[in-house]
Amino acid sequence: MKHSMMKFLVLLSLLSFSMSCSKEGNGDGGGGKGPSKNLPGILYYDWATDGMLKINLATGKGATVLPYDVDRNFWDISQDGKRILICSDAKDGDYDANVYTYENLADGTIIRQFKYYPTDGDITIPHLSFDEKLIAVQPTYDDGIVIMDITGKVLHNLSSFMGKKIEEHICWMPDNTVLFRVENDLYRTNAAFTQAKLIRSMDFADWGGFSCSVDGSKIAFNASNHIWMMDADGANLVQVTDSDLEEVYPIFSPDGKYLQIGCNYHLTGPFGHLWYLAIIPADGKKYNVNEGADSKVMAVWLKGESSAVAADGATAWR
Repeated sequence: MKHSMMKFLVLLSLLSFSMSCSKEGNGDGGGGKGPSKNLPGILYYDWATDGMLKINLATGKGATVLPYDVDRNFWDISQDGKRILICSDAKDGDYDANVYTYENLADGTIIRQFKYYPTDGDITIPHLSFDEKLIAVQPTYDDGIVIMDITGKVLHNLSSFMGKKIEEHICWMPDNTVLFRVENDLYRTNAAFTQAKLIRSMDFADWGGFSCSVDGSKIAFNASNHIWMMDADGANLVQVTDSDLEEVYPIFSPDGKYLQIGCNYHLTGPFGHLWYLAIIPADGKKYNVNEGADSKVMAVWLKGESSAVAADGATAWR
């Protein structure tokens, strides 16, 4: 079964990877010479077989949020940081099901739980809307964007747009519209998911990983090995990172003043990658994120450690 084979191969890669790396990383983490400090909120991130972790950016203290679970595929956290949506494999032998669990982050109290059946039992990546009333499921090999309510009722299935397949990453905007990609074009749906407007045609061979600021005014994404930012209407596109390596997966701080980015993105095995967490101002200026190159670039360090935090999966800043 495609789902089971993929999980098996990814697990082999993670086990091999975790035996060769520590969670503080052992390479170029990018950023300045000191740890991040006096920044708002909590950073959440996945790391190998350590599970879902977090770091308080004001104190530098880290903790485990969820221990490693081979059956857990993805998670997303509400904008206020109080609730989490988890996608897992079913533990009852229902191999075609994805189990979605919506729970309180503080104590694990389950608010909702249901099974979703994607075509061919594909692994899915669900995203909570800003108001937590909807879930958008990222396109899989077989299915397009699926929009459901918080109880699991499927409301829309956007399999294609203008006759072309919708692929890869998606992103909620604060007004319950969704950003999506078709080939080299970035589109934004309306709130009814009946129409979409072109935001910008990209002149990049490789791009993706887009996210928006909490107020919906800015969009950031990775392209041609670096991070770019623009207005939500596609205007004022600027490159905001530079380095000798590759940057990925920008996410905005809760106040919109900073971008957390993944530095030195690189392959760790046949299926795995890692990157190091760093933070830059989201002011439209370009920052050199080579290690020690720019004092305004802040590496994300755990208190008491001397190297940047590494991640290899989902991240969120709340």
